[in-house]
Amino acid sequence: MEGEVRVWRIGMQTQVMEASLKEHRGRVYDIQINKSNELAVSASADGSCIVWDLKNFTRSTCLFEKTMFKQVLFHPDESQVITAGSDRKIAYWDIYDGQQIRSIEASEGELNALGFINETFFLSGGEDKILKLWKYDEGVCYYQGIGHAGHIKKVLVF
Repeated sequence: MEGEVRVWRIGMQTQVMEASLKEHRGRVYDIQINKSNELAVSASADGSCIVWDLKNFTRSTCLFEKTMFKQVLFHPDESQVITAGSDRKIAYWDIYDGQQIRSIEASEGELNALGFINETFFLSGGEDKILKLWKYDEGVCYYQGIGHAGHIKKVLVF
């Protein structure tokens, strides 16, 4: 169902839906879970990212912007998230109070992909086919490379 985040418990032979979280009003493009499995954050086309408490299945914080959020990631220390979307910006957010910390003009087209390398560096990519390496604390692009295929949809960091 559009705008719904479902939480499932997956067992060896069973799958049980624990909760259905229905606060988004548009398509959910991305969901990330923190390391302790206590929080999740979802990114939606409705211009919201919601931080969910997975113990109580409730909304903890909501982030709003005039964009279709395409991806959201927890910073490795999990005190912040970064978002990317149709507004071509990367935004840094505090997960506790929902306030935007920084916004970076990052692309000529929609941004679809983010990936942390470590606490210092992350990658972005999107419709402009350019993969960029950013220094997190400075919000500065250090390197960029142009892709040859279609636009960048996902960044995987190992």
